[in-house]
Order: sequence, then C-alpha cells, then structure tokens
Amino acid sequence: MRNSLLEKNWIKKELDSRSILNISQKYSLSDIAAKLLSTRTNEITDIKNFLEPTLFSFMPNPLIFNDMEKAGNRILKAIKNKEKIAIIGDYDVDGLTSAVLLKKYLKNFNIDVFTYIPDRITEGYGPNKKAIDIIKSKKNTLLFMLDCGTNSHEIISYVNKNKIDLIIIDHHKSNEKHSDEIIIINPNTIFDDSGYNFLCTAGLVFIFLSYLEKIVKKSNISEKTQDNLTILLDLVALATVCDVVPLIDINRAFVYQGLKILSKRSNLGLKILSDESQLNKKPDEEDLGFFFGPRINAGGRVGSSDIGEKLLSSNNEDNAEILAKQLNTLNYQRKLIEENVYEESVKKILQDKKLKYKSLFIFNENWHEGVLGIVASRLKEKFNKPTIVLTKNKQIYKGSCRSIPGVDLGLFVLKSKEKKIIINGGGHQMAAGLSIKKENLKLLSDFFEKFVNNNKDIKEHNKDLFFDETISLNAINDNLIETIDSIGPYGLGNPKPRFLFNNVKIIKPVLVGETKKHLSFFISDGIKTIKAIIFYGLDNALGNSILSNYKKEFFSFIGFVKKSVWKNKVYFETIIEDGILSNYRI
Repeated sequence: MRNSLLEKNWIKKELDSRSILNISQKYSLSDIAAKLLSTRTNEITDIKNFLEPTLFSFMPNPLIFNDMEKAGNRILKAIKNKEKIAIIGDYDVDGLTSAVLLKKYLKNFNIDVFTYIPDRITEGYGPNKKAIDIIKSKKNTLLFMLDCGTNSHEIISYVNKNKIDLIIIDHHKSNEKHSDEIIIINPNTIFDDSGYNFLCTAGLVFIFLSYLEKIVKKSNISEKTQDNLTILLDLVALATVCDVVPLIDINRAFVYQGLKILSKRSNLGLKILSDESQLNKKPDEEDLGFFFGPRINAGGRVGSSDIGEKLLSSNNEDNAEILAKQLNTLNYQRKLIEENVYEESVKKILQDKKLKYKSLFIFNENWHEGVLGIVASRLKEKFNKPTIVLTKNKQIYKGSCRSIPGVDLGLFVLKSKEKKIIINGGGHQMAAGLSIKKENLKLLSDFFEKFVNNNKDIKEHNKDLFFDETISLNAINDNLIETIDSIGPYGLGNPKPRFLFNNVKIIKPVLVGETKKHLSFFISDGIKTIKAIIFYGLDNALGNSILSNYKKEFFSFIGFVKKSVWKNKVYFETIIEDGILSNYRI
C-alpha cells in the first residue's frame, strides 16, 4: 500500500463472490450491480427494500417516540379551538423546511400560523426572549420550536412564565431531564429510547404529521386535511441530505421518494428556484446538497434568515421569483465571502504551525459568522482534523465545529457546557455550534485538543480511501451510469461508488468556476477520452501536481462517474477525489 498525492491509503473493497452470484441471480442484476450492492447490504433479503425503499416498509410507529401522543393531543385541541399557533425554526435548511412542513399542514385548517426564524448574526441559534415577546404580543397560545430548543432551558422557563404552551421537535443531543410539563419529541435525549437518533428534524416533523393526520381523521374536525402527505416529501428529502444524516432506514425512503416528488415540481418555490438558477435536468441527491441547499441557506448566512422559509411556503409566482433571485444573489455573495475567510484561515493555520495538533482551533474577530460552518467543513476535509472556527459577535465569540469519524462534537459541546467553558452550544456527532467568552478561548482550545487526543474511536483509517472497482474509461457508458443511479440515493451511510482509473493522460487542464478554484481537464487512456474535474483543485497537492506534470507524466485516479448536462449537451464526467503519479497499479 502506498500513500497518494493527498496522503490517502487506497484500498479496494473486499468482495464475496458467492454473495455477488446470489444477488445477481436472485434479482436478475448485472455483475457490476451485484458487486456494488454486496458491499452495501449485509443480508440478501435487504436488497429489494434497498433498491426501492418505501415509506410503508420503513415508517416507524410514531408512538415509540417520547411525547408523540401528548404532542398530537395538544395540537388537536388547538385545531379544534382555532388557536393561534407560532413556530420558531432554525435558520438552516432543516429548521426552515421543518417550519414550512408544519405551516403547510396547519393551513389546511385555516389556522393562524406565525413563523419566526431568528437572525443568525443578531440573535444567534435557537429561541430568544425577543422572539417570545413578539409571539406573546400576537396572542399565540401554542408554540413549536423546530430544530432548536432542546437545550434552551432559560427560554423554556420564559415561555412557561408567559403561559404559552410549548412543543419542541428537535434532534440535538441532550443529557438532561426536562419537566413533565414540556412536550418534547427528540430521539437524541436520555428520555427517548426509540432508536431513531439518526433522523433530522424535518423527518421527525413528517412522522409527527403522519400521526396527527390519523388522529385528526378520527376526530370530528370537518375541515379538509392533507389527503396525501407524500406531496411534502421533497422538503423532507432536502433537509435529510443537507443536514448530512445517514441515508439509512427511513431516511433512505425519505430521499428516494422525495426526489420523485421534487421532479414533479409541485413546490412552487423550488420550481422557481430551479428555473431561475437554470437547473435543466432531473434533480438528484447531489442537487439537493449542492444546488438547492446552499441557495436556501444563503439567506440565513449573509442576508435575511427568513427568505428561504418564505420561498418554500410561497404560493405566489411573482413573489417566489423575487425571493429566488434574492437567494441566488446572496449565494454568490456567500461564495466570495467564504473563499476569502477560507484562504485567510488556511494561511493562519500554516503560519501558526497548528498542524502539529490533532485538532484545529482558529478564530478571527473580522470573519463573517455566516460562512464559518462551510469554512470549518472545508478545513476538516483539507487537513483531516476536527475543526472549530470562531469569530467575534459583539462581546462574545461564536462559531461552528466540524468533525471526522470517531469524534462526537455533540458530546464535546455538552461536556464544554458542563465545565462552564462555553456559554451555549449544541449539535450532532459531526457538526455543532457554540458561543464563548473571549477569556475562555484558550481554555476551549486546550479542552478540544485533549478531547480529541483522548478519543479512542479515532482510527488511522480516516486516511483510508476505499474504492469499488478498477475500470477502463471505455467502461463508462449509459449502462454503468444507470446501474450507479439505481443504487442511489447516495450520501452518509451509502457512499457513491468509487472507481480506479489506471495510467491516464491529462489533456487541457483549465481553472473554472466563479472563483477559478476548480480544475477541469480531460483524461485519456488512448482509446477513450472523458471529461474530469477536481473541485478546489488549486487547494491541494493533487491539483498542483497535475498542473506541474501533466505534459510529461501519466496519472492514476480514484473518483466518481456521472452523466452531466451543460448548455443542453450531455456528456460523461469523472469527479476526481485523489490521484497518484503513473505506473502504479493497485
């Protein structure tokens, strides 16, 4: 085994020939399809549900979730009495879509629904007293906190003090007990043993709505209900992919079925956003994560936090068009700000010799808070280290954390709160956010490094890059693409198939993209030529090596294959992840 240009260990996935033969014969699949499936399912009986996951097969009994029945009964009462209902949702895709899901459902009953999305910069994550005061002034008697609220104990007390009933639907980790007066649906708390801790909030909201729909139909409510909840699955799929939760079990069904709904263009906001952004193909899971997600998030990052919610819930074409254009403009601005912060952060890491540590901890008073999560993700990918990036907001520092497998950031934030190192924070295993006083920055940095060092779950195999098969460029055809597509959707828990291409020549490398950071070129084995791209190719040794050696050297690459469309032209393309100089075979 030999390190690549990105210092990865290339490892071919182990295949069981008997399993491959069984899958191929039982399901009448090609050899390559059977090979790919054999590494993704443990039992042959899973194959059918894996290939065509349905809600019927995977939908859990809603009553296994803590407080599901209490939540259903409370909102049923609110519907019957025509109470005014308020929703506080987080400013990211999961929070926004969760708010829209609930809002759209309640509108069936002519309920007065007020939605509040806190501003990332001025208000920060989660509910706050200002929001509660506004909700109180509007005479709302029932409040939902979506994708937030679990750890907001002070605000929960304030809500109770103002005699507003509260239902929290969230998935952020908590090790604390709550009062029995609080209704909370959250599988990542110590009082919930449902086992569904891999769901995002939008997924939980959908399950809640499916339960609510059943009890509403059993009641004497005369209004028309949501006859088919599946029409909302495009929003659930969007949140599931963008929140980077594992695409297993019901999550896989959410995305698989949600993409079908998305292709029907039933959500006006998503339809207009597609048209304004010139998405001229059938959307897939990559489009959810890299096309729709960044645009919906752009309002919360560098603009007004509620633009995404307004677009997704809009029923007016002219209004939706205005909102979509705003988000496209904000997304472009976000890219420029992000690139500047990222370049500064890399320079700071190298200058301060931070790579000698197992974690990365950096801050700057002038960085834009809205892009810190993306920057932390890019730094984590570049250096393969758990990362915290902070900036100053008024008198405190706030920021984002991103992790590698084996380091639970949700647990880290909880422990930091217990030790009173940070003011507030919350998150999941792979992502979190926090706020902290300036005088505790060094304390947090030391604690983070100690936490990472003491974590025995970190393995050297974080540097391992597994691939499925070695193929020739000539093998990239419609049949292969159809096979790959049939095993999707891809994401965390179901990685996209990687292939090894040996000894290819580089042709015409050129920098592309708005920031000219991506490296585009062609690869050829003398028989067939395929378009290729390395995202952020100028940011690593792989791209630099290609630019320096492409005229005189051959390369071997690991990457994905796909069919792309550009200006109505269809072509095959490889997305290169890693490479090595020529004449090296696995």
